[in-house]
This record gives sequence, structure tokens and C-alpha cells, in this order.
Amino acid sequence: MDKLNVSSLFLSTPAPNLTRRFSLVPPFAKSTPPSPSSTPNVLRRKSMIESTVAEARREAEEKRDAKYAKMERQREEVRQGIREKYNIKKKEEACVLPPPCEGRLTADKKGPIPLPDDDDSFDPVKMATNALNTITEKLPFKLPWK
Repeated sequence: MDKLNVSSLFLSTPAPNLTRRFSLVPPFAKSTPPSPSSTPNVLRRKSMIESTVAEARREAEEKRDAKYAKMERQREEVRQGIREKYNIKKKEEACVLPPPCEGRLTADKKGPIPLPDDDDSFDPVKMATNALNTITEKLPFKLPWK
């Protein structure tokens, strides 16, 4: 039996029939420009395929519509049977909606607090004094400076 060593495993060349060459470039095929007579045939075939597909879609849509119409008729028959069994009157299909009311349905939005027009009426010292007096009146005891 042969001894296996690194040089025999990695450096030896494989058999020629196992060698494959990989290329990033595909093999070149013989390319010829399409002849002018074949181009209309291709377009004609393409339009025939498109028209066939459109016709198949239309037929499928018609079948689907017929199927759902049949299902709705069957449902309506079942509904009518239930109405007759329990003496239920059918609701009118065109229910009358009340006319839309004008204006807002909710309360008006609160805007910012309007400030007085003239600057003389705004006196921060007077406001602070009034606030302090209101608080001192509500206290259960008297302040020593009052």
C-alpha cells in the first residue's frame, strides 16, 4: 500500500478525464442577426399569445362572476326560507339615510386664552397680590403680618 503524504494529495495532478474547466464566460454561440422576414412572425406569434391570454382571463372572470352570482342566489333562497319560517320582514335594500347635519358634531375646540388688548390692564404685581390675598383668606389661621 502507498503511503499518503501531503505532496501526493495536494500537488499531484488529477487524471485528465476528471479535469473540468470552469469559465465565467459562456461558450460563444453562433449569433446571426434576425432576418427581416422572421421578425414579423415573432411579433405575430407574440400578439397571438397575448390575445389568447387576454381571452382566457376574460373567460375565467366570466366563470368566476357566474359562480358568485349563483352562490348569492342560493344564499338569498336560504335567507328567504328563514324569513318565511320565523315571519321576519325583509329589510328594505335602499335604506334612507338621515340628511347630514351641518356644523360640528363635537364640541368646539378650545383655543388659547385671549389676552387683554391693552397692556395697562396686565399688572403682574396686582395679580400676585390678588392671588396671595385669596390664599390667605382660605387659610384657617391668620398670618402675623395681616
